[in-house]
Amino acid sequence: MNTRILPLFCLFAAFGGDALAQAVEGSIRGLVSDPSGQVVRNAALTLTDSATGAERTTESGANGAYGFAGLPAGRYRLEISAAGFQSELREDVTVRVAANVREDFRLVIGEERQQVTVTAQAPLLEQESAAVGAVIPNNYVVNLPLDGRNWMELALLVAGTTPAAAGSPGTERGRFAFQSAGARESANSFVYDGVYAIDPTLNSFTFTPPVDAIEEFRLQTANADAGLGRNSGGQVAVALKRGGNQFHGSVYEFLRNDALDARNFFDRPDAAQPALRRNQFGFSLGGPVVRRSTFFFGDFEGLRERRAVTRTTNTPTAAERQGDFSQSALPQPIDFSTFQLFPNAQVPAAYLHPVGQGVAALYPLPNRAAVGQNFVSAPTLRDDTNKFDIRLDQRLGAGTLSGRYSFADRDRFEPFAAQQFSNVPGYGNDVAERGQNLMLGETHSFGSRWVNDVRFGFNRVDSRISQQNAGVSINQTVGLPDYAARPRDLGLSFIQVTGLSSLGDEFNNPGDSVMDSWQISDTLSHTRGRHSLEAGFEQRWIAGNAFRDVLSRGQLSFTDFAYTQSAFADLLMGLPTYTLAARSDSAQNQRTSATNLFVDDAWRLRPNLTLHLGLRYELNQPVYDAYDAAAIYDQTSMQIVQLGSNGVPRGGYRADRNNFAPRVGLAWSPGGSRTRVVRAGYGLHYNFSPLAAGQGIYFNPPFFNTELFYPSATAPIVIHDPWPSGGAAALPPSALTYDPNLVSGYAQNWSFSVQQEISGELVLTAGYVGTRGVHLLGSRDINQPAPSAAQPNLRPLPFFSDINQIESSFDSVYHSLQLSAQCRFQEGLTGLFSYTWSRSIDNASNFFPSAGDANFPQNSYDTTAERGRSSFDTPHRFVGSFAYELPGGRKLRGAAKQILAGWRVNGVVTLQSGQPYTIALPGELDNSNTGQSIQGFGAGDRPNLVGDPSFANPDPAQWINPAAFAMPAYGTFGNAGRNIVQGPPLHEVNFSLNKNAKLSDALTLQLRTELFNMFNTPNFRNPNIFFGTPGFGRILSARNGREIQFGVKLLF
Repeated sequence: MNTRILPLFCLFAAFGGDALAQAVEGSIRGLVSDPSGQVVRNAALTLTDSATGAERTTESGANGAYGFAGLPAGRYRLEISAAGFQSELREDVTVRVAANVREDFRLVIGEERQQVTVTAQAPLLEQESAAVGAVIPNNYVVNLPLDGRNWMELALLVAGTTPAAAGSPGTERGRFAFQSAGARESANSFVYDGVYAIDPTLNSFTFTPPVDAIEEFRLQTANADAGLGRNSGGQVAVALKRGGNQFHGSVYEFLRNDALDARNFFDRPDAAQPALRRNQFGFSLGGPVVRRSTFFFGDFEGLRERRAVTRTTNTPTAAERQGDFSQSALPQPIDFSTFQLFPNAQVPAAYLHPVGQGVAALYPLPNRAAVGQNFVSAPTLRDDTNKFDIRLDQRLGAGTLSGRYSFADRDRFEPFAAQQFSNVPGYGNDVAERGQNLMLGETHSFGSRWVNDVRFGFNRVDSRISQQNAGVSINQTVGLPDYAARPRDLGLSFIQVTGLSSLGDEFNNPGDSVMDSWQISDTLSHTRGRHSLEAGFEQRWIAGNAFRDVLSRGQLSFTDFAYTQSAFADLLMGLPTYTLAARSDSAQNQRTSATNLFVDDAWRLRPNLTLHLGLRYELNQPVYDAYDAAAIYDQTSMQIVQLGSNGVPRGGYRADRNNFAPRVGLAWSPGGSRTRVVRAGYGLHYNFSPLAAGQGIYFNPPFFNTELFYPSATAPIVIHDPWPSGGAAALPPSALTYDPNLVSGYAQNWSFSVQQEISGELVLTAGYVGTRGVHLLGSRDINQPAPSAAQPNLRPLPFFSDINQIESSFDSVYHSLQLSAQCRFQEGLTGLFSYTWSRSIDNASNFFPSAGDANFPQNSYDTTAERGRSSFDTPHRFVGSFAYELPGGRKLRGAAKQILAGWRVNGVVTLQSGQPYTIALPGELDNSNTGQSIQGFGAGDRPNLVGDPSFANPDPAQWINPAAFAMPAYGTFGNAGRNIVQGPPLHEVNFSLNKNAKLSDALTLQLRTELFNMFNTPNFRNPNIFFGTPGFGRILSARNGREIQFGVKLLF
């Protein structure tokens, strides 16, 4: 750390801390003046929390400025008095989550006992913030139609956000992920009540509290002040509800049934409607334990869901299973002894292997006539979830002590594993997940100008996953030997067959992990003249303990580039292209910590100009194993070395200690206008790398040994002995290592915007946001052989196979025009409408692969060739959301009012461009081993581009022009770029109709009807990306058709 800056940080660390509390708490600031505009000093101000009655006082300073910091989101009463002036009371001053509210006073001359009462309204236009983003208010959270009642999806209402790339890790297990202003999905940060709620494995959120537990949340997409950090993407700050002096709560039930729903586009029309039974129920309750002193809030929600999951794939026909390829869309096999096609495309019966035929019989027979997608199934997913929150708040003189505990338990059966695994039923996963989050905090006022907030947080994510066939040997039923010895590892080996669905259980299972995070943070806020100062520190400790039996059942791969040039024919003949297996457990005991420091100043240079200045420092320690039971390839000794020995650090690389992140921004109201604000800002934001990125080191020898078998001229691999103890050539070990110069990735954000308020009911925003990602995390094979037709093709280090190096050499750039309109009309209409025109370019969109992008270079020595559109790039995106209380019946009485009043319509309209994907080869022709990379799932090599891949009017039967691609010559890389084809767009309307019936002054019955994908628009997923396989370019799946949900809520 720079020694000149160190004393400054030490000074603030002595009494202050990180601004995680600031992430959810807001402030009220303003100027006090007389009728002539001269400042009024020593005016007394009293702020009262409308919910709890808690009071705070302050005085205006010599320059007329005052401020209240550390305020929970809610409504307040603000009273001011000064000698010689009438007092003034402002009711319903609303503080949004993490908002800085501007409340200026121009006092009226008169007697102090004369009081002017003003009913305030939450301003649409924030006067002093330089950040880019939006607050999603409570009426949106509770009223808009949310598919699955996951309020986190409301983040997509904000300009600059896009859904994550299809098949990305953050979307697995039914989770939700998004991108913000060009940053990766793992770069988002989630703070609940001032403490992190993040699973550091993938940097995803731990759990989603029920909708009825959310007060509101804020998403800052760019240029957050120095108090916020840890990651460079979206900063999500959530305020959960609190108790007050009045009891309030809800009881609810939501249900769906397939009898009301439309079919999926790919469901068989001649089959019964796929099953759907979904019940979501719960309650919330808040109120006083002791009035004006002790308060509570609690909630519970349960989910019971049984949902058919439709998926199409390709399976072998009855004729193909007998070796007859005369009518097949699969490649016709050759007799590799003569290198001629088999007569009549028939593999002789003598060539067929009984074990190969037994494996082939595990495929279900085709049930539809479509090339490349002749089989459709809809097995049932099970999802049972229970979650609750409990919060207590205790007033302690000038402070408040708060505590919250959140718990979520989930039991889920997934009939399909991830997309790159089997797409036929029978090989799903059983998943058990438990998330816990604890917050303890104390907010204390020291006099009228100092506020301190200290927080302790604990977060645990416990997950267990096992294959559907655990404990049952499917291998033995077809004649395959069991590689696994333990019952928990039994099932079916993972079997890849080019042109067909894979078979077998996911090779990453079973697994078990517990990830714990602790944090302590403290925020000190001080108002001094025109300055609002904040400073402090945060300390986090992370401990993850896990095991995963990778490849414990073994893997067999059959490709079109081996014996018969037809993968399925090779399977029938019992001749794998190669096999993999591993006998060792992968015990993982990851440990790391992070230290953050910051200072921040909101400096009101003039009444209409606020300058934000800040500096943040982040120290992220390298992840190490608690028992040093991990190893990496050491480039100095050219050996695999245990971490923490022979001069290699325990974490594999040295900590990056130079992570200073300056922030600067301004908010300017030209001419002192309260209806127009110009904002601009620049900031540097560092990333905390997901721990899963480094888990590959646990699969290095000697702690873990993967055996990769290729056939030799004298010893082919045969299916009845796929992992021979002798006779076949076991390849040299592969390894994963770190670049010794690895540093923390970061993003530079810059923005400029103009906001105009019209009549206090409408705010229009036009702005530009740019992001440049630097030193982003990725990997490449530093031992990749150059493309060549020679056999064998030697590597630079012949005693090793792949040496995948994790390094910070990747980058990105994002530019966007962001337009939005936010309205709140007196007639009862509120809305948020956002349009983003953007472009995102990078050479790796994630550390991990997605469904359409390996995120691993074809040529590891030329990563510039990977530069292309980001996997999540969405050039055009419009989202319009509205909530409208119908005016009919407002002036009626009696029964007529009960029937005609209280109707509300709500909706979300989404129109967006498709996201890009990469065309890949199912195997490899360049002889560089890219196509066999485990990380790339066989998607590293690309074909040649010889034409335009797009059709003017594409349809699901052929979305890509296959004539635009050609096979590259053997031993050469294909010239097709990364992410050059655009996927289908998304057009969706979600709508709800609510009826509120007043049963009494304190009791309301709400009836809800919600339609998701209201017009049943087919929204297709990306097509088959593997050139040269049957069905290349065809779309195989679609999002859900129209679903209808009914709900009933009792509000009090």
